[in-house]
Amino acid sequence: RIISVFESALTRTAGMKADELTTGIIVVQTYFYDVIRQLIVNGFYYKREKYIYFTSSAGQIRTKKTVFIKESLWKKIEKPLMCGLTVPAINARGGMNANKFLAYLALSNSATEPWTGFDIRRCIVVPDFETSVRCRVDFIHDDTYTIERKETDVPIPHTDGCGMILPRLSRKNFMVRLPWVKGLLASFDFVRFIREHGASPVVTDIYGKRWDILADRIQIIFTESQFKMSRFYTSWEQYQTYFEDYGCQAGICNMEEDYVPDATLNYQMLQTLTDITEEEAAYLIRPSLYTLEKLSSDKRTILRVFGAVPGNPDKTWLQQALLLYPEMIADEYIRARLREIKKSLVKEYRSGKLEISGKYTFIVPDLYAFCERLFLDIPEPEGLLADGEVSCRLYYAGKKVDCLRNPHLYREHAVRRNIKDEATARWFTTNALYTSTHDPISKILQFDVDGDRSLVVGDPVFVEIAERNMAMDDIVPLYYEMKKARPVPLSREVLYEGISAAYRGGNIGRYSNSISKIFNSVDWAHVTEEKKEEALLVIKLLCMENNFCIDMAKTQYMPDRPKETDALIRTYTKGRLPHFFLYAKDKTEGQVEPA
Repeated sequence: RIISVFESALTRTAGMKADELTTGIIVVQTYFYDVIRQLIVNGFYYKREKYIYFTSSAGQIRTKKTVFIKESLWKKIEKPLMCGLTVPAINARGGMNANKFLAYLALSNSATEPWTGFDIRRCIVVPDFETSVRCRVDFIHDDTYTIERKETDVPIPHTDGCGMILPRLSRKNFMVRLPWVKGLLASFDFVRFIREHGASPVVTDIYGKRWDILADRIQIIFTESQFKMSRFYTSWEQYQTYFEDYGCQAGICNMEEDYVPDATLNYQMLQTLTDITEEEAAYLIRPSLYTLEKLSSDKRTILRVFGAVPGNPDKTWLQQALLLYPEMIADEYIRARLREIKKSLVKEYRSGKLEISGKYTFIVPDLYAFCERLFLDIPEPEGLLADGEVSCRLYYAGKKVDCLRNPHLYREHAVRRNIKDEATARWFTTNALYTSTHDPISKILQFDVDGDRSLVVGDPVFVEIAERNMAMDDIVPLYYEMKKARPVPLSREVLYEGISAAYRGGNIGRYSNSISKIFNSVDWAHVTEEKKEEALLVIKLLCMENNFCIDMAKTQYMPDRPKETDALIRTYTKGRLPHFFLYAKDKTEGQVEPA
């Protein structure tokens, strides 16, 4: 089959052109383990050319796809894609986890735009900013499946995946891709911070070399968590030299939007709110009902559902035409499209995708606190945000907002007070959600800051419902010790073993579906407190298993359920899926519970 791929560092380095067929890469889908093992270990021939295994991203591993590349092409582009490294060089330094290697190599296959004007000599890599935050948690022991409520110091890497770029290079946040480097670059004026605080501009990189931010004209500060293969280079200068000598590329993706449209909820964010009155439910569906009612008569609503709004930066020809000449909505083709859109919206609303006053935006740590640590050498910096505070300029000062993130499995509603004052206006200059370094919010929402987005909801009724539900069941963050991947010498056999293990354990859908069954089957308003606690216990354990399953592609570790725990979980998950899965997941009547 002929497939299409996004433009990436791989396609640009290999000289592949848009809209032209290439046989340089072939994507193979796995059906038989013995066959894919032979292909990975031995390669294969196609039209007298040998193909060797290239990589599989985490997403491709979940869909059992592998990327093969023409061996002659790989020999030409290996050094530019791997920035001078080779598999023997990696093995000489002790090797690494096979699936991590594949995921990092797959960064070159990410959809990106070339970063013109990028200068690797104006970049440095510094240690991550981490502190301990004292808070109450439900600590889950993954060996015994017991849960312990305790107050403890939780280590939080605040810059996990996030670096800084000067506003004169970019006034927006965006995700970046370089060989072995990935994450978010947040716009922050660290040069102004140095000058206003009279701070020393000298910082030490992860290899121990001192750099003068001003004298060396540094424009971008990466953090160690962004530089995935740092231990295989002897210095940052070695990486810079390889980057230039081999013609490596920098890429940009997911640039922050100028116009942030209102978002929709999903069924997971609704099902975790088990205490909602009929009046509140009627209020929550009102915006969606309004859209349906106005879809055939109100010009503004019709233009909005077509995406024909001035703030849309990537308008199609049809959207541009509708803006220029709105009378086109009387055309029979547009009316037919409207009927299709209305049918689709009804299905979406029934699946829980309700319209809400909320915005999806990047999550960024308090970079002012990061600079206090980096340039003022303050061990426990204050920053601009206290515990329980966030800052997002898309919302009013002092307003309470509910911060949400996908996947949403347990009770991840983080209601926080939005801070907008003179200090945040000067330093937090993007549309991101800035979070406090004194707040365990990253453990509640299970995010890192390498490009994760939060749905920030400002609707006062929804926020009040979320706050009430979190308080009612005394919800605290779930905490468990995630495992580290073990390094091994890399070989074709080892790569096969890594992805086959991930194939067998990487089905994350079963955990989220099981959690939906529990939320749907328990009569939360009338059940006893003991039964409610037991149901929440099972959800906590499934949530833990889901997160271990997500990481299994890299760590190849999955906890073993004790027999009695397995029996308990099965009593809660043996039923059919919720009725609304007819609309959310296109299930049949026989697969779901009655409404």
